[in-house]
Amino acid sequence: MQIKTKFYDTVGHNGWFRWSKSLLDLYCTEKHFVINDIHRTSHLQMQKWILGHSFDGVELLLRNLLLDSMLSADRLQPGAGSYVPWFLHNIDCENMIAERSSSESYLESTLSLSRSDLAKDIFRSIYDVVGPLTKIMFKPSYESETVIKYRNSFRFPLSLDAQFHRMIGNVEHIELSNPIVLMIEGAPETVGEINSLLQWNHDSKRPVLLIARSFPEEISATLATNWTRNALNVLPIPYGDSIESINLAADMCAITEGELISAHFGDLISASVLNEDKWGVVDRLEWTQFGLSLYKEANVDGHIRNLINKLKTIEEEEIQTLYKDRILSLSNDAIEIWVNKQNVHLLEELDALLKHYNGFVASGKVETPIGPLPRCFVDAAKDTAQSLRREILNIGGFLVGVKDEMVAK
Repeated sequence: MQIKTKFYDTVGHNGWFRWSKSLLDLYCTEKHFVINDIHRTSHLQMQKWILGHSFDGVELLLRNLLLDSMLSADRLQPGAGSYVPWFLHNIDCENMIAERSSSESYLESTLSLSRSDLAKDIFRSIYDVVGPLTKIMFKPSYESETVIKYRNSFRFPLSLDAQFHRMIGNVEHIELSNPIVLMIEGAPETVGEINSLLQWNHDSKRPVLLIARSFPEEISATLATNWTRNALNVLPIPYGDSIESINLAADMCAITEGELISAHFGDLISASVLNEDKWGVVDRLEWTQFGLSLYKEANVDGHIRNLINKLKTIEEEEIQTLYKDRILSLSNDAIEIWVNKQNVHLLEELDALLKHYNGFVASGKVETPIGPLPRCFVDAAKDTAQSLRREILNIGGFLVGVKDEMVAK
């Protein structure tokens, strides 16, 4: 079947260009639109405002070119895409000089971007408690109030073995001091395979954190029964039963300095559980409903750098989130900001403010007609805006299909 097309010249679309220039209003005011709910937007939510408008034909293509340019700027410098429309319509901005300033000055410049008093208060609270190396993560919550949680431990989203947890009475908090940590790839099949470890634990009284893919009922029951009798203190935790814990082994070994017991390395579980070269150690552990926290002074910078390098090559948002959560788990100087999941605007504001502050610290501040901006934001937005301008000028027209299939010529 042949699809009919019609050629449209790029000239004659002044209405769209006037609309794109109206985007500049967002740099000085908030606007609202309604799609299923009322959405508040400023330039910090520029993409949301653009996507909130309907276009078709050539105007849809022009909109997509603008959005692609904004995404390109964000890839160069996260957060810079919001300024592409401004530089698209302001070409005489060449002599802007970056200057270095104090962290307090960067904070005030960052806060001036938001019109939300709540976002400003929360961000200032974050600024007051974090250090230069503190990892920060925003997370959606079911709680009505925003909560800032600081932690000085490595934390993993792990649950106790379900049968063990039931048999010891569904306790909500477990703490062990100076435990050894054993990681088994796969699972022990019988109590006999780990009997030597249980005997050692009984004799030495030193706690054991035992991590495996799963635990048969016989092992879970044995560990739970002896736990309640205070005869053993071996804590069984399964991993790999959720997508968040599939790669736990590498992260855990980096922290505890232990080695994975694996058949791929020729290890037999019965022999390897008492091989001290396989043991990892931590100063203390705590388990609660929120997960497993490990307390230890450990340098995992190299492992984190490898994860960050992998993160830079990933485009899928869900996989990016998994890597970011792994990096946060490997940070024992971190804060989590839990924001009600319905308050999307607050989450967006805080995320944007953090990107701007990071940009100020990394590259310095530039005074512009729309206020102070990070130098790296200016460079990324200006370069992509110039590329977009050249691209639009070089396109002679568009072939628009009758079924909204469009090709640029």
